[in-house]
Amino acid sequence: MKQLLITLTDEQHEMFTQKIQSEASKNMEHSTLTGFSITLKEAFPGMSWLTVDMNGELDLGDVDWKII
Repeated sequence: MKQLLITLTDEQHEMFTQKIQSEASKNMEHSTLTGFSITLKEAFPGMSWLTVDMNGELDLGDVDWKII
């Protein structure tokens, strides 16, 4: 089985974690289940970025990734 490995900086990880926790808290408060999506976008090799969509999109910026 292959794996997709996306490398985040400490700052990107913190932003991601805060977004998920904040929106999950809102979901609990309003008794909703929205879920979230993570999208890896690539314009061309070496130009990739990651977005997280959960009650609004968060652009995490440039990321490195590979299939292992």
